[in-house]
Amino acid sequence: MIGAAAAWLKRRLELPEVRGLDHDSPELVRVHRDLIVRKPFLRALYREHYREFLHNLRGAPEGPIVELGSGGGFLKEQLPEVVTTDLHPEPHLDRVMSAARLEFPDESVAAILMLNVFHHLPDPRAFLREAERVLRRGGRAILIEPAHTWLWKRLYRLFSAEPYDAEAADWGFPPAGRFTGANVPQAWIVFDRDRKRFEREFPRLRLASRRDHTAFLYVLSGGIWFRGLVPSGSFRFFLAIERALGPAMRWLACQTTFVLEKR
Repeated sequence: MIGAAAAWLKRRLELPEVRGLDHDSPELVRVHRDLIVRKPFLRALYREHYREFLHNLRGAPEGPIVELGSGGGFLKEQLPEVVTTDLHPEPHLDRVMSAARLEFPDESVAAILMLNVFHHLPDPRAFLREAERVLRRGGRAILIEPAHTWLWKRLYRLFSAEPYDAEAADWGFPPAGRFTGANVPQAWIVFDRDRKRFEREFPRLRLASRRDHTAFLYVLSGGIWFRGLVPSGSFRFFLAIERALGPAMRWLACQTTFVLEKR
């Protein structure tokens, strides 16, 4: 019954711009970029995520800063020197690049930034090996990812079209499309559930910090697939409410920031 109601609600709220489009089509990057521009609440949320990146870049070494899976985002507006990349060429992106093969020399990169990308990697070990190789000592990989909290491990299963398998025995999944290939809790699996395995396999990468945040803002924005649920000018009001909920984020957060640092 709950699943049927969730499916009905998703159909009602789905944006006409994405209806009927193949979810793995490169065209979606352009559609999503237009939507981010046109939805002030969503754009403000992206700015908050970019501030999270900037906060965690403090103290990083000098060198290139690379965003993987930039998609329709606008990080260059906040961080002009960032090298933006994705799997397909777009006019607003700098380079085409796969997370499994970073086209940078050894120990040359100051930071790697990823916003909701890690859980789409079919082979997360390949990315982690590359991060270990290209990052300078003290360099960071900053990943903002879906959180595996009491609330959202239930809601993601109801409302997200992406697979959610917290019991996966190993990391990764068979290669699939850019958006449909996923395991939503993959970052939690690698860095929380299998922390000791991560530390054994990647001894030069340490989990420097993790932070749960952003409970309901994405849902209220409608994201890149659905209509917004609240007036576009109400972002600051709801952001203040979320900040007041800080101690409860361990149960309510839908996002976690993981910061890996090269030893």
